[in-house]
Amino acid sequence: MRDLEESSDKLGIPKDLLMENAGFSVANAVSKHVGPLTGLKIVALVGSGNNGSDCLIAGGHLSRWGASVTAIILRRRASPDIKLQEAINRGLLVVDLDDRKENFPSVESLITDAHVILDGILGIGTDLPIRDPLKTFLSDLQSSNLEKANVFAIDVPSGVSSDTSKVSPYSIRPDVTFALGFLKPCHVFQPASEFCGEIEVLNIGLPNELKNEKKVSLLSTGDIASALPERNVTGHKGTVGKGMILGGSDKYIGAPILAASAALKAGLGLISIAAYDLLVNTMASMLTEATFLRLKEEPSKANSSMTMARQIYGELDSYNVLLVGCGLGTSTISRKIFENLLLSDLKLPQLVLDADGLNILSKVPNWWDRLPANSVLTPHPKEMSRLSRLSVEEIQSDRVNVAKKFAHDWGMILVLKGANTVIADPNGFATISPFANPILSSAGTGDVLAGLITGFLGQSCSPMQSACLGVHIHSEAAKTISARIGSSGLLAGDLIDELPYTIKNLRDQSQIGSA
Repeated sequence: MRDLEESSDKLGIPKDLLMENAGFSVANAVSKHVGPLTGLKIVALVGSGNNGSDCLIAGGHLSRWGASVTAIILRRRASPDIKLQEAINRGLLVVDLDDRKENFPSVESLITDAHVILDGILGIGTDLPIRDPLKTFLSDLQSSNLEKANVFAIDVPSGVSSDTSKVSPYSIRPDVTFALGFLKPCHVFQPASEFCGEIEVLNIGLPNELKNEKKVSLLSTGDIASALPERNVTGHKGTVGKGMILGGSDKYIGAPILAASAALKAGLGLISIAAYDLLVNTMASMLTEATFLRLKEEPSKANSSMTMARQIYGELDSYNVLLVGCGLGTSTISRKIFENLLLSDLKLPQLVLDADGLNILSKVPNWWDRLPANSVLTPHPKEMSRLSRLSVEEIQSDRVNVAKKFAHDWGMILVLKGANTVIADPNGFATISPFANPILSSAGTGDVLAGLITGFLGQSCSPMQSACLGVHIHSEAAKTISARIGSSGLLAGDLIDELPYTIKNLRDQSQIGSA
């Protein structure tokens, strides 16, 4: 937002005008929520920064429109304070607590009698934890009877970190949060997104051409629908892509089957599974539509893993995409096949790495220099921790920036799974999934996602497109199922069965949109 405001200034729309627009938009939105303003008591909680200025501008407009508005100044503001004086001129009343001579009891009656509380204390860039005297004020505010009031937060609730989505225990939960210009990470990621209440994005007058400068976006149904690969009426299995999966082990026989099924449901023409010979008959009975490459381990031969890697490579020339890792295990033989095939100078098709493929990779020094550029990696936070050497807590506290940094550093498409999955590319762009669904907390759903991405890659979608398509369709299918059965009880196979219907619905929406 700061970069966009700077760019806006250079295009002739100064920051002060954006602030005026923001304050007016907030006042207008509040009036739409609460109805007639005459006689309403509004308390505006004002901080020292731009958020406080937005609050003063909004309070001034609300006062001019008929409300009784009192601004409580909680932090020292710049002098002279033009925004404060303009608000006073519009009828705003002021109580200044910045001199520390007054405390919460002096304004408690104002707050408890208020019909509306407008939170403009802290904005984006807030550093946690909150310290005194503000901590004490917010703690006292939490203890007050606020049932009478509608609470509106400007941009972010005070005490919520806009970037990390952490929530201070002293934050006041709003009924509505007005996001200025664009959504911030805290409006999307847990736990802040639930804390924000209803979220409305307000137009503050940023030039339309600046929307293309954003480095973070939210997955939208419209964009996803338009990215779906077209199906030619004369197409056949040879023209809609071929994929291979290297996976499976004694403990995880079903994982590559789930991935293969999802790839086919995504529209891929043919899927082959390269698996240890002893597993193939069982796998074939689980998915009759797949073909198989039997990897025969010969313990008597020292280079058995090299032979199997060459066996796979010998077939890859006719395949569009290779998925490695679903249920592969991390045994010595699996690791050596992986290294001989992937960490070499062999020319490979587009690559997707999941699960044990990532776990094996994390043991290899400087692996990013040996893996084909723009490979798609799909780690959950613990796998990402192994790859990045960051703690899970560090990753989860700043998912967008962590994903962007390592996608850039590694030169890979990174799908950081979890609630609100983040997809990042090497150019510094990230896309966030709006979904956080506990029904996906079930074994095998990650294999389904890897298979979906593989399926779209095989149909000539770009790596970033494929990752976005896979994540969105995976989440939409889960959303549909959870509407029927609730937040638990999903099997990965149930998710696979839902995929074609989800894709059809997206295609139908795309056709409606283009009509």
